[in-house]
Formats: sequence, C-alpha cells, structure tokens
Amino acid sequence: MAALLFLAAGVVVLGWAFAIPERATDQDVGPRAFPLLVGVGLCVSATFSTVRAFRGADREQTEQAREEARLTDWGPVAALLALLVGYLFALNPCGYWQSTAVLFTLVARVLGSRKPLRDALIGLVLALAVYILFDRVLGIHLPPGIIRLAF
Repeated sequence: MAALLFLAAGVVVLGWAFAIPERATDQDVGPRAFPLLVGVGLCVSATFSTVRAFRGADREQTEQAREEARLTDWGPVAALLALLVGYLFALNPCGYWQSTAVLFTLVARVLGSRKPLRDALIGLVLALAVYILFDRVLGIHLPPGIIRLAF
C-alpha cells in the first residue's frame, strides 16, 4: 500500500515538474532538473517495491514488520507531520529563516531534546546561514517574512 502511495506521489511530483516553465538560459540544468530527478526516483523505487510486494512476502519479514509496527510510538510521527504542515503554511507569511528556526526548535523538542534555548540558537544560526547563502549569495530568493534582514 505504501509503495502505491509513493508511486502516486512520484507521478504528482513529475506533473508539477513539467508544469515549471523552462527559461531560455545558457545553463545545462534548468529549474525542472531537481523535481524531475525526485519524481523519477520516487516512481522507480515505488515500482520496485510494488513488484516485490506482489511477488509475495517472506513470512519472517512480515512478522518482523508487524512487530515493529506494534512497538512503534506514532505520537512523535504525527507531531512531526503536523509540524511540517504548519511549516508549509507559515513559510510565506512568516518568512523562511523565521519559520525554519522555529521548526528546528520544535522538531528537536519532539525528538527528545530538553534544551530549548540551545536548539533555538542552533536553528536560528542554521536558518540564517541557509537564507543568506541562497538569497544573497546564489540569488535564489526565499520569503523574507515579517522581520527583514538589514544586510
């Protein structure tokens, strides 16, 4: 079932990739390259997984998977999914570096960290570094958000 969901996700990513307009540039790699790579990778790996699932599962592997699923704590998984969805909606209005710093801090908390000040500081430094690299150095503009940087 999961393999079929990944196959559907790969098809959606490929559809989005082909919707990206190709600009006339002298570069070998355009804006579609990475989404196409991800979409093809999803489709290929999902196809192999689907074929393997329909060929028949190994009983020992099936039992091990059931035991792992029974022992899995789904609370953190659900919390991380909720954080990612919240990040998706906060990214444009709040800005890249602000949203990313908060996401880093909250993800660290969900994963068991008990040092929120340290996590916030690391998240802020990493988010600012990535923002400056992409926005200022590479010219790939990320959402500036509520607080705009002076430099």
